Amino acid sequence: MKKKYETDLWIVGIVKQPILEFIKKPNKKEIIWLYPENSYQFIADPFGIWQNNKLYLFVEFLDYRYKKGRIDCIIFDKNLKKISSQNVLKNKSHLSYPFIIKDEDKIYMIPESSKSGKTFIYESVDFPLRWKKIKEVIPNTAMIDTSVIKYENKWWMFYSLPGKNGRALRELYVAYSDSLLGNWKLHNNNPVSNDIELSRPGGRPFILDNLIHLPVQDSRKTYGGQVNIIKLSELTPKAFKAVKIKTIKPNLHRLFSDGLHTVTGCEDVTLIDCKKQDFSSSRRWIDWQRRIGRFIPLIRNIKL
Repeated sequence: MKKKYETDLWIVGIVKQPILEFIKKPNKKEIIWLYPENSYQFIADPFGIWQNNKLYLFVEFLDYRYKKGRIDCIIFDKNLKKISSQNVLKNKSHLSYPFIIKDEDKIYMIPESSKSGKTFIYESVDFPLRWKKIKEVIPNTAMIDTSVIKYENKWWMFYSLPGKNGRALRELYVAYSDSLLGNWKLHNNNPVSNDIELSRPGGRPFILDNLIHLPVQDSRKTYGGQVNIIKLSELTPKAFKAVKIKTIKPNLHRLFSDGLHTVTGCEDVTLIDCKKQDFSSSRRWIDWQRRIGRFIPLIRNIKL
């Protein structure tokens, strides 16, 4: 039996609405869509920060010919006209979900690097091009889609963990600290959620009505199928209660309407990603190119 190929292809959208307005009623006419340059590439997991009237948009970039994510930065002027794009962080292992946060005039990134078995905080030393690894968040913990927020003088961190039986999609973990670069303590009730539609983080947490709200991925039908917004009605080191208040459906793009797994606010814009599922057999040849490429360096080193 021939292998059936199903390929997730993602694009990123910049919505000209602040997140509180977006979650009430997304305006499809106010979205700037960003596409990869070549086939079987995608950009996803958008996070941004405004600096000097420019939007610095950080995304995961992946080419299925290599199948290893890296972090790129796309820069826009104040009118959201693209200025440039460049790779800013890559590693031996896969990188994605470049969570950007500013604290005490310094800019940090917590990219997802669970395949390496570790998770690090990076500090910008030459924004946005150069990043310095400064701290392992929780020692020897492969955290997935780490999302943090400062709330009532304490830092809160939300993340998932890899494992069998879809663990990364259905479990939510919480940690807390007195400072971003301090020691993180684990919530007493981890995992605080075990629900595939209410667990894996899917964007930057935000405050509404003096409570933390967290975008989470709903993967009941497909990976990254849609985003739910949950309100944390109770959050202490020993207590956690959350309720779903909104669902953002993947109907924002005519062709890329098979999934949505990141919704993140960035001042007066909201950043999203949407996917389409490709079933073309062309993916078979892409995979063969990648496998052959792995052997070329070995062949070159053979002494005849």
